[in-house]
Amino acid sequence: MLSELLTEKQKTLEPHFKPGLLQRNSTVFQFRFTKDEDFFLCVSQDSFSFNEGSATDPTLTLYLDHHETCWQLLAGTRDGMEAFMNGQYRADGNIVLSQLLLYLFKSADPTVVFKVQD
Repeated sequence: MLSELLTEKQKTLEPHFKPGLLQRNSTVFQFRFTKDEDFFLCVSQDSFSFNEGSATDPTLTLYLDHHETCWQLLAGTRDGMEAFMNGQYRADGNIVLSQLLLYLFKSADPTVVFKVQD
């Protein structure tokens, strides 16, 4: 059931939530899926919630193939550009917000840094 899945994912992502990252009072991300049920994400400065169905006035609409692709993008385990190039992810609206969304819950795992030499 979708409501149980959304509750589970909210609990999983909560420790990784970065309040204030979007620098907006309120943002609504609508997720539309070709093969799964739609849901939306409401984000404020200090909290977030997943909700079933369609938002009345979303800030941004994202189109994905499956829920799994969405969860991978939100958790940072899937590269957004790769998903986009494979036709599994696209966004209509404020593209900057779609890119920030990919970092909203990304885990604080260390980043690999490469030294560029001339």
